[in-house]
Amino acid sequence: MTTDSATAIIHRWRSTTDHNLFIFHDHREQIAPFLQAVDEIQRTIDFTDSEDERKHAKSVIQIAVSRLTDEFRNILKVNAKSTSSLNPNSHTDSTTMTDSASSNYQVYEDDYINRNKLSTDAVNDMRSIVVRMNSSGFVNECLKVFVSERKKVIGACLQHLNVEKLSRNSCRSLEWGVLEVRIRIWIKAVKVCFKYYFENEKRLCEQVFCDLGDETETVDSCLVDTITEYAVQLLDTAEALSSIRPASERLFKMLDVHDTLSDLIPSINGLFRSELSEFIRTKPKNEVIPKLADKANEILLRFENDLVNEQSPVVDAEPIHRLSKYVMHYVYKLCDHKQSLMRLCLPGPPSMEAAGTISGSFSAHVVWIIMRLLSKLEAKSKLGKDTTAGRFFAMNNFHYIIQKIQARPELLEIVADDNFNKVIDKFEQARSDYLKLTFDVALRNLSDKGLSKIKILPFRVAKLADRLKRFNGEFEKLEKELGKVVVPDFGLVLELRKLIVEMVVPAYTSFLVHTKKVARLETYVKYSVEEIESAIQGFYDCR
Repeated sequence: MTTDSATAIIHRWRSTTDHNLFIFHDHREQIAPFLQAVDEIQRTIDFTDSEDERKHAKSVIQIAVSRLTDEFRNILKVNAKSTSSLNPNSHTDSTTMTDSASSNYQVYEDDYINRNKLSTDAVNDMRSIVVRMNSSGFVNECLKVFVSERKKVIGACLQHLNVEKLSRNSCRSLEWGVLEVRIRIWIKAVKVCFKYYFENEKRLCEQVFCDLGDETETVDSCLVDTITEYAVQLLDTAEALSSIRPASERLFKMLDVHDTLSDLIPSINGLFRSELSEFIRTKPKNEVIPKLADKANEILLRFENDLVNEQSPVVDAEPIHRLSKYVMHYVYKLCDHKQSLMRLCLPGPPSMEAAGTISGSFSAHVVWIIMRLLSKLEAKSKLGKDTTAGRFFAMNNFHYIIQKIQARPELLEIVADDNFNKVIDKFEQARSDYLKLTFDVALRNLSDKGLSKIKILPFRVAKLADRLKRFNGEFEKLEKELGKVVVPDFGLVLELRKLIVEMVVPAYTSFLVHTKKVARLETYVKYSVEEIESAIQGFYDCR
């Protein structure tokens, strides 16, 4: 191909009419001739000895550069047109976005690829343009266009993910329910972006701008300019979340954000390797993650201090106090996030007298919380004037804590035998106190104490008859009252009935021996031993 024929081909695509059509889209058969023409003009510039020819060739190459820039832009636009089907006013429903199923990440990746991944032909076309633009010294024009168009694609994708930028002020002022949804969306989005979207953009940059002499610098510049704005937005949101107001229920979302970002460090390091992107590579590890860790520590300490200062009343209708339920649920969630919390440099609990483990360890906090809960419940059980009701309250709540510890093997391991035995001891003491207080009057009437000193038979018979009548009345009263008492755990109900049988039946059986010696005393025997046992089986209601 001669310089004149090459010039003619390039001039043919200069007209205004032809600018509405594109070689790489509408006239693909013209791609090879046009690129050959560009190559020929470039050779003329590089090798001609004639200044006039070089000057003329440079004017022609300017026309080619303008055409190739338009073609490059159109390839990117055509391949990104599917993103226009994403209605910015119709974001992905937040309930879908917050689904925790890991398979959803594949859905988002597939959606991104189907909408935005350029075909092999498109990549090859762009590559052929970049090579010519680089030879003529205008590859930066391609970089500008590439960055501009791909940023639009990434922006549309983030909009599709329903990502909203959060500031420190909004994180502190938004209602927690709203902020919690935003956090779940952020977690989903940051994983999808750094693992899939940004990684794909990096591959695309490498495919289009590789082997240009300064390959690494060009590719890094392309990637940094394309995704930095959105990467920084996601990282800034995480940093803003570290300024939320500390409240106990917020700990676990804060840990989720901390863990999400920590787990993405390898992906971030892999994406941003050059000096150009050092600030993005170092920001999560050196700035954001430490702030999130500090906030998590602050919230945990707030929960523990709130427990110290808790003063909610005892409600008779609640055999298990709401504090017991709330704290043990919180302990369960702490165990669910054990690995996350162990990543942190935990400070010690507010005081270590009950922790029983190394200060600052995860186990120390869990043990401290449980022991502090026991102390709180013990104190609440003593607030009322009814000592029996107080011990009943303590027994039920201590038993609830034991059940919760036993139900989670990892929690039982954390608490350890020594501390768990302390909980059991408190429960058994409360149970023993309660049973003693409840049956003390009845059992005192079955005692033969003092009977041996009464030598006169009529007096002895009168004393026995009086005790029998008192026992009958007391047991009848217990039968009516305890049949209505609610014990929330059926296992504890059976345990109590068994212990009561062991307390009452032997004493009653022994006392009846005295009645058999005096016939007229049998008229005062209201219950047989079997009836006593049967009645005890009706004690307590389990709901």
